[in-house]
Amino acid sequence: MGSLTGSITLSLVSGVRIARLLIGATLAWYAMLLMFVEIRTMPVAMACLVLAGIAQSMSMISAAVILMRTASAHLRGRVMGVRMMVIYGLPIGLLAAGSLIDLIGYSAMGSVYAVAGIIAMSAIAVLWREDLWPAHAPANVG
Repeated sequence: MGSLTGSITLSLVSGVRIARLLIGATLAWYAMLLMFVEIRTMPVAMACLVLAGIAQSMSMISAAVILMRTASAHLRGRVMGVRMMVIYGLPIGLLAAGSLIDLIGYSAMGSVYAVAGIIAMSAIAVLWREDLWPAHAPANVG
């Protein structure tokens, strides 16, 4: 429900600085997951997952839009193919998560993954701030 809501909302809004949205939505996504792993009541957990879904959808759509906008027309298929190959690594992380749940527990494993995501996105935002943050940056122009 959250991903659908995020996708529809993003399709209706114009004039968004997409790289800024990518940074903010990714940080919000991991923050929601960090909260979710500690919640013990079903209604609050479901609301948290809906919000995480909205943020995840906006994050993933923003990343795809940036890739398509900045790649040359003749390279777009190749760029999206490489993006799909990166996603193929997801099962390895999921298998590792299963083992970590056995070792350290669900909440700790979820917290480790969410904090790692927040750290990685923060590092990206800082290291490539000139390419992502300014309104005139190629990733924001469109």
